[in-house]
Amino acid sequence: MVKIILATLSGTIVYFLAGWLVFEGLLGTYMNANTTQIPGFKKSAEESSMAMLLVSCAAYALLLTVVFGYWTTVRTFWEGAKLGALIGMLFAVMTNSYWFSTTHFFNGPAPLLVDVAAAGVTVGLLGGVVARMLA
Repeated sequence: MVKIILATLSGTIVYFLAGWLVFEGLLGTYMNANTTQIPGFKKSAEESSMAMLLVSCAAYALLLTVVFGYWTTVRTFWEGAKLGALIGMLFAVMTNSYWFSTTHFFNGPAPLLVDVAAAGVTVGLLGGVVARMLA
């Protein structure tokens, strides 16, 4: 149980930081320019809930921790990074293709694919950390 908690906490921190660096830092301007900006849709920094953002990161970390800890033998950083990247990209394809098919959020397929690649990187890092913590 201690490994599960430590893997989830470590994964939460890494995923939060990687997500901030990739989605806000590296891709923020690009995604703002290539997605539909609907007034009132995105909260300002002041309105955003850091607590709920951490809950989101923790839920993803716990998901990978449970999958890796109970249903796989993934225990190295690289194994976890590969499986994490695959899971992250599949989740992103699932959600992004839904948004692309039903909304005007993405201004074309390119930002959708960029987001899928970014999910592979960030969830890959999450998976690597979780697997290493479970070793």
